[in-house]
Amino acid sequence: MSRSDSTQSTRPELIAQRLRGEILDGIYKPGERLPAEREIASRLGVHRSSVREALKRLQELRLVVIRRGDGTRVAPISGASVELIRDLLLAGGRLDPILAEQILDVREMLIAGAARLAVERGDDATLELARALVAVLGDPQTRDDTFLEAIESLFDLMARASGNLVLQLVRNAVHARLAKQREVRLALRPPGPEVARAAREIDAALVSRDATGLEEGVRRFLRASRSRALAALEELAAPPSETSAPTQGQRKPAPHA
Repeated sequence: MSRSDSTQSTRPELIAQRLRGEILDGIYKPGERLPAEREIASRLGVHRSSVREALKRLQELRLVVIRRGDGTRVAPISGASVELIRDLLLAGGRLDPILAEQILDVREMLIAGAARLAVERGDDATLELARALVAVLGDPQTRDDTFLEAIESLFDLMARASGNLVLQLVRNAVHARLAKQREVRLALRPPGPEVARAAREIDAALVSRDATGLEEGVRRFLRASRSRALAALEELAAPPSETSAPTQGQRKPAPHA
C-alpha cells in the first residue's frame, strides 16, 4: 500500500477494505485465523497501529472476532452487519444471484409489511396522498423518471406511516444497495398492464383500509418485475468480454493496480 493511497487518517479504513475483500472473496474462511498484525503490516507496507485499528473496524462489522491469546479469526458471515450486503452481492467481481434474489425477498417483505402497517396506523390525509402516488404509478403514460420519483415517494410514505423506526432503518439499508443504479430501478417497473391492474388493487385497498388486500397487492406489484430486475442486476455486474476488442478511437481500459 503506497503513501499516495491515503492520508494517515484514512489508512486504517483502506486496510479494513482490503482485508474485508479478502475475507468475502474466500481467501480467509470462517473460523480461520488471520495473519498476525506484524505480518499484515509488512505485507501492506503500513504501521501495526493502522492494522490494529483496521481489525477493530472489521470487528465492529462482526466480520472478525479478536481474542487475546487467540489472535483474530473470521466470524460466520451470517452474523455480520447489514452494511456488508453490497460487498457480498459483488464478491469476487461477479453478481451473486442467490443473494440478489434474497435482497429482493427482503425488499418485498419490508415494503409489503410497511404498507400493511400504514393502512392500520396512517391517517386519512396520508392515505389520500398514497392514492395520488398510486395513480401516477398506474398511468401507462407516466415517464420513467416520474415513475421512479413516485414509487420512492410512495414507499417512503408507507414506511413513515407505519410508525416503525426499525423497519424504516432496515428498509433504508436494503434500498441503499439498489438506489444508485437507475437501470436496476427501471427494471423494477412492471409492464404496463400489470402495473395498472396492481395499482387498481392497491387503490381499492387504501380506500377500504383493507390491510391484507393492500399487502397482497403490493407483493403482486413487486413480483411483476422480479425477473427483469434480476436480469438487470446480472447485466450490471457482468465483467466486459475479454474477447471484445475496443472500437476505433477507443483505448482498452488499463488493468486495476
